[in-house]
Amino acid sequence: MWVLIFLCALVFALIVPLGGNFFGLPDAVLPPLFAANLTLFLWLLARFVGRPMVSFLEARGEGIADELAQARRRLAEAESLRDEVRRRLDEVEREVEALKVRADRDGAAEAEEIAAQTVREQQRFLERVDEEIRRRTTEARTTLSRDTAELTARLTKDLLDKELTSGDRRRILAASLTAMRSADSGD
Repeated sequence: MWVLIFLCALVFALIVPLGGNFFGLPDAVLPPLFAANLTLFLWLLARFVGRPMVSFLEARGEGIADELAQARRRLAEAESLRDEVRRRLDEVEREVEALKVRADRDGAAEAEEIAAQTVREQQRFLERVDEEIRRRTTEARTTLSRDTAELTARLTKDLLDKELTSGDRRRILAASLTAMRSADSGD
């Protein structure tokens, strides 16, 4: 490769007019000297500047490749994280919908239970009211029968005292006692 560079530099030196005298050297020596000088300069440049620059550029290329690989890896992680977030969000939405359906169902069941309990409470209240009405009706009948018997006994006594004989009194008293007994028994 360096031979090819030397030959190219020599052809270039022969084509370009030099003009002037360099260090008193003959004109025939100058083109090969310029070609050798240019080749030596390029070799030194490649050796002392090119290699470190190539090493730097290779290291920089590897660094860029590593950064690119890390960026791709982070992108893949971000995409998987995005997919995971979407999956979890869908799952949460399904759970919320299930909770809503369950709450609606539980609310309806609770409303039915409250309605049934209200009906049971209403039935118990009506039974207590009916029982109270029966009890008070029985008490009123008993009181009415007793008051009627007392009134009948007083009236009978008054009548007996005024107009009846002792035999009449006994018959009326027996009839009144029979009426009182039948009233107490509920007939």
